[in-house]
Amino acid sequence: MAEQGASNGAGQAAGKSFVSFSRGAAQRIAKAVRTVEAGDRNQPGLTFDHPMPGGSKVFRVCTFTGSWSKNTAKVVTFLGVASPPNTAVAQNIFVAITGTTSTSTTKNCAIAKDGTAWYLIAAECS
Repeated sequence: MAEQGASNGAGQAAGKSFVSFSRGAAQRIAKAVRTVEAGDRNQPGLTFDHPMPGGSKVFRVCTFTGSWSKNTAKVVTFLGVASPPNTAVAQNIFVAITGTTSTSTTKNCAIAKDGTAWYLIAAECS
């Protein structure tokens, strides 16, 4: 098959570009070009699947309760998602979130995914 590809020999120096194909490769290319040119011009263009199958979310708005110390993880609940799985564990690596002594006070936050881990990126402060 090596003889069917483009030539990368010394002739490709500056100002001397050329490509050399075997007869079989040239015939295959010509056949492909004829097939495309004879095709349906009203046909939609070629499309590809999204690179993240299932539309995996990398940003979520959530709620959490109580305070949240820096360098700790906390379970957060996705906003607007009633049925499980509606929670995630997110790591707070930036700043302590305080302002309430009640562990039942609900606050809003935003988390983002890096690889498989969730991280706090913003939180409602009292």
